[in-house]
Amino acid sequence: MIGIAMTLLVAMSIVIVFGGIVFGLASFISLLGVSYESIGSLLWFIFFCFLVGMFFEIIEQVTLFFIARSKAHSKEKWIWIALIKFILSWIVIHIVNASMTTVVLSGVAEFLTELLIVSIDIVFDDKKLQYS
Repeated sequence: MIGIAMTLLVAMSIVIVFGGIVFGLASFISLLGVSYESIGSLLWFIFFCFLVGMFFEIIEQVTLFFIARSKAHSKEKWIWIALIKFILSWIVIHIVNASMTTVVLSGVAEFLTELLIVSIDIVFDDKKLQYS
């Protein structure tokens, strides 16, 4: 009984977090005027972004490791970190956008989406002290 309750609790937590991501992104995308065929195509878009993003996350972590170990000032490190995160996130969104025909983001929508993602990533980054 406890195992079933714990499984349901974990499953509900995952559903709530993933639902928040999907509906938050769907709301943001609809504000930008991006067109998508269905909620299913938007789910595939998000799934492919996560899938392609895993590869670029490795590149990002290696690059950020070297930036954190550099002797640059903390403001310079912050700028480089934000720039690297923005460029790699843009590459992920651009690759997925170019490969899918059911979700079409304009250049401005790509830019604003990346700006939002990088801003959230930097604000909620738990490694702030390592870069200073």
